Amino acid sequence: MSANTFGNAGFSVLLPGARLEGRCGPTNARVRCHLGLKIPPGCELVVGGEPQCWAEGHCLLVDDSFLNTVAHNGSPEDGPRVVFIVDLWHPNVAGAERQALDFVFAPDP
Repeated sequence: MSANTFGNAGFSVLLPGARLEGRCGPTNARVRCHLGLKIPPGCELVVGGEPQCWAEGHCLLVDDSFLNTVAHNGSPEDGPRVVFIVDLWHPNVAGAERQALDFVFAPDP
């Protein structure tokens, strides 16, 4: 999904005590793949009112167009929660639609 502005990849680090309140992604044309790298106890992700579970070394697919919150309720001794996030095309977006979205939402040169 790198040919348009909705495609991203990067590390997400959340310190103990941090909370990202309800937010929605900009589109339902993507799903986000979260690869758990360091998941201390007390970390939570709720998407569309449904609790999700990260696991170290495993991927979790999330449609972030739904309201989602993230929290790290662990102690400072637990250290940060670290996930690698990469955006993928939603499987229901057809090839022609992908091409159109890439054209319309191409990143600035």
